[in-house]
Amino acid sequence: MSERISTPFSFAEVKPYEVVDSLAELHGPEHGVLSLPVELAWGGRTEFDLDDDYDRTAAYKIVLEEGTNRQLRELVSGRLLAAIWSQMRPARPVRALWEQHFPELRAAA
Repeated sequence: MSERISTPFSFAEVKPYEVVDSLAELHGPEHGVLSLPVELAWGGRTEFDLDDDYDRTAAYKIVLEEGTNRQLRELVSGRLLAAIWSQMRPARPVRALWEQHFPELRAAA
């Protein structure tokens, strides 16, 4: 019987993601324009209007998938993240990681 080696479905499944210890650590802005550094928003667009539903979820998706702990703390608001979590569609491993660390996010989804 041959042993089957499991290969990842996508890079998102093997990429190391960061998560903070507490949502209270996330003290990013909640209104206005959020400017992301190019190393996060390498797709071209770097400015997102936090008062716009689409922009807000797009910016948070980028930061959760690409950001370091420092960037998470500076760019994401824990209160706002909890409020929009059910609207967000981050990569499956990111969603699982954050919901594992913060069951309140899973309950909000």
